[in-house]
Amino acid sequence: MNNVFGLPMSTLLVGLLIVLAILLATVVFSAIRNPVIFKLGVRNIPRRKAQTILIVVGLMLSTLIISAALGTGDTLHYSLTKDSYQTLGEVDQLIVPSHEFVAPNADTSTTFSAATAHTVDGALANNDDVDGVMPILDARVSAVDVTSQQSEPTLVLTGVDPGRLYQFGGLGAADGKIVDLAALPANRVVLSAKASEDLDAAVGDTVTVFYNDTPHALVVGAIARNSYLSGYRRGREDYLEYGGMVMPLTAVQELTGQADQISAIALSGRGNARSGYRSTDAVIASLRTPLAGTGLGVDAIKRYSVEDGERIALNFTNIFLILGLFSILSGLLLITLIFTMLAAERRPEMGMARAVGTRRMQLVQQFIAEGAGYALLAGLLGSFLGVLASIGISRVMKLLFGQYVPISPHVEPRSMVVAYCLGVIITLLTVIISSWRISRLNVVAAIRNIPDVSPAHRSIRTLLAGLALTVLGGALAGLGLRGGNAFLFFLGASLLPLGLAQIARFLGVPGRPVLSLVGVALLALWLLPNKTVEAIVGDLDGGIEMFFLAGVFLVIGATVLIVQNTDVLLRGLNRGGGVFKSTIPAVRTAVAYPSAARGRTGMTIAMFSLIIFSLVMMATMNANVGGSANASAGWDVIATSPGHGTAGNVTDELSANGVDTSDFAAVGVVTNPAIFSSEMKLPAGDQWKLWPVFGVDDGFLTNGTLRFQQRAAGYANDEAILTALQTEPNVAVIDSWVVPSGDLGGNGDSSFALTGFSTGDDDFTPIVVDLVAQDGSIGTVTIIGIIDDEISSLHGLYTSQKTVDRYYPQVHATSYMIALDNPAQAGAVAHQIEAAMLVNGTQADSVQDQIKDAEKENSGFLYLVEGFMGLGLIVGVAAVGVIAFRSVVERRQQIGVLRALGFPRSLVSLGFMIETTFMVGLGVISGTALGVLLAHNMLTSDSFGDPVSSFTVPWMMIVLVAIGTPLAGLLLTWLPSRQAARIAPAAALRYE
Repeated sequence: MNNVFGLPMSTLLVGLLIVLAILLATVVFSAIRNPVIFKLGVRNIPRRKAQTILIVVGLMLSTLIISAALGTGDTLHYSLTKDSYQTLGEVDQLIVPSHEFVAPNADTSTTFSAATAHTVDGALANNDDVDGVMPILDARVSAVDVTSQQSEPTLVLTGVDPGRLYQFGGLGAADGKIVDLAALPANRVVLSAKASEDLDAAVGDTVTVFYNDTPHALVVGAIARNSYLSGYRRGREDYLEYGGMVMPLTAVQELTGQADQISAIALSGRGNARSGYRSTDAVIASLRTPLAGTGLGVDAIKRYSVEDGERIALNFTNIFLILGLFSILSGLLLITLIFTMLAAERRPEMGMARAVGTRRMQLVQQFIAEGAGYALLAGLLGSFLGVLASIGISRVMKLLFGQYVPISPHVEPRSMVVAYCLGVIITLLTVIISSWRISRLNVVAAIRNIPDVSPAHRSIRTLLAGLALTVLGGALAGLGLRGGNAFLFFLGASLLPLGLAQIARFLGVPGRPVLSLVGVALLALWLLPNKTVEAIVGDLDGGIEMFFLAGVFLVIGATVLIVQNTDVLLRGLNRGGGVFKSTIPAVRTAVAYPSAARGRTGMTIAMFSLIIFSLVMMATMNANVGGSANASAGWDVIATSPGHGTAGNVTDELSANGVDTSDFAAVGVVTNPAIFSSEMKLPAGDQWKLWPVFGVDDGFLTNGTLRFQQRAAGYANDEAILTALQTEPNVAVIDSWVVPSGDLGGNGDSSFALTGFSTGDDDFTPIVVDLVAQDGSIGTVTIIGIIDDEISSLHGLYTSQKTVDRYYPQVHATSYMIALDNPAQAGAVAHQIEAAMLVNGTQADSVQDQIKDAEKENSGFLYLVEGFMGLGLIVGVAAVGVIAFRSVVERRQQIGVLRALGFPRSLVSLGFMIETTFMVGLGVISGTALGVLLAHNMLTSDSFGDPVSSFTVPWMMIVLVAIGTPLAGLLLTWLPSRQAARIAPAAALRYE
């Protein structure tokens, strides 16, 4: 992977190495200048090995998350680009019919004169950037292997010039040898590995190929590797595979009746399969003049394919990194918490050190030395475990998406170095900040181990901090409003109450009511319904980053509110413990510590709340973003045939071929004029984009259950749009993916998108769209409706068949949509149709099965993301262990006093267990409530597209988390609590 958040990995690596070197050089310089201080710091690392292990496990999570995200990006980048290199081989560019000279997509369904190849030969004769020129003719066929009786309704029969194959490295056989296509007899065909697998065919088998319903008997002469020249194709948008077969160009021209016609000219750039495409710009420039006015363009197929792989890998990496920020932030809280507890434990020691002349900076250096040791160890462990996690993620992705692209685990050493450096730097910077804060102490109070006395005067720093936050918050909110940026506005609006609270405290207002009000304000800001927010501030644009921002400030608000009112919560816990008289001392002891150390309690609650919030939020989204009853638009079976399909009534033809059609309730016809997508753009746009175009007949419009989530002005309801599609010329509807939205998802840069309105708008002005007709002319359609996003089976622009016939007389495929009286028989009917219409190359499927497969992939990916975010629970579990162990050491003298006063061991142990349950439980409850509430707001708002009609709470997952997390915490608390109970009073009282 070459980029992260727009930064080149090489630049990022150099920058991080420099920063880490500076930080470590500072530590080394400190060690050389003050070796005693350095030794005092690092000696604490091996003193308590169990606690050191827990600290390292807690600190390594930031590195693990970063390492896993970068490793996943490497895997996707490697797998997708490797697939591009292997599939395309040395085919780097294609000359194809196109409205624009720089063609965004290869459409090999339209043919042109083979004489053009001679023009290209002449233009590139002395061009050192091109090693090969190959005329190609593609034809869609169906085939049956006579020996195995296996059939395949859609294959690509490719014709190539055998005399030019050497320019492209030859036609590679499955065994690694080169197939001599010219030496094969006239009726021989070479199958790609994919076609051989689909047909269960071997060399020597007879294969009957059907083209335009005419059978042709061919003999398998060889099996070639999957490559463009062997007919193997992979869709650029859906990544679906198509098996292929290859014959000499003249043989395919004769078989298809297309003498002197080709569908593309392949070019091979200078170099090998990985480097040849780098001269694409020079090749395009050299062909502009020779191909001017021919209606042809150059498709940079290799470059587009590699760039698409890089874009997909980058998007996945960014998603994992953004979602992993919750765990990273929790890790930072744990680091701060650990060093706060270390300082509390060593407070008397630090006080005596200051009393004998140790400077504050030397205390900071001591903590930094210790923290550096933890950070370096945690970075190594995190990087290693991150590699394992990325391998696990790639295995799951292979199960989910392996049918589209071969996924192989691959981690670049550069990424691991970046992850290690970034993790160690984050940890070290947090340690430095924490060390500076905890080094401030009152020497006398520290020696006596009593609380510091806060100064009675008001600190000017409080006022300055409040003013800074208020000004910054106001400025960001104003910028957000002016630019329509949701992130800036909500960030500024969230900082404002924090700044005003600091000013109020400086003015003498009691802290509890002010901070409680801040918590309520933050919760109200982020949990307000979207409609209310839009009514106040207007429509603001935001993306996935809003998820992280919302989680952070919701947790801050809830934690501040909880911490400022812990006495109320603890009072209830105290009273509840009174039910069992024997446990009252343990309950009161457990209640005392969280109440006395509010900062520590708040960090612990916030840490768990962040983790649980992200998990519950994602689980709730997964539970609600699924299929709907109308996802199929009322159709049960889809049968797709190449070209115009059957000339007569499909129901009559199926009946004539033995298919029982008595269960057919309705039939609709949908045609697709292009192999992949068609070129279109908005009139104001300057670049043609890609999106599928389909033609529909009246049967599809009247017998389906088509619904629209947004309608153009002048169309009052769905019926008006359906009537217009049947009666008005050049009107169309389109799926909701092209509508701008701030939600996770969307299309690539080459895909078509609308402008001027968003998913939250109820209606819009009719939108005119330009289309490139098959003859190169420009046609127009007017979009009058946005298809309901619950109809997931429809994807593209849909218009009447008359409009499609006007602009696209040649149809690539025809789909018959069939509604059944008994939808449960859809699978069986699809098999019957496929068998009966094999000579047409028909592929039939159950629509519901297709939808379920897509939903499984989507849900599987969301579960994968949940699992990735669940790594953050490692922070929580490690934190519980660290807190429990450090608490035992920190409170050793207090435990001795309790034991001397008569507390039995069981009560001492029970006190620690209750304290852990209280803090973990509050974090779990807070995170769960916030996650469900925010998910409800999002899923039921208009900005989500079509709001869910029935909100679902994932109770099973919530119950597991609510029970499992405290139990895991109690298990890790049990050992140190037993250790605390076994402390002898005399030894504890003498402890220093």
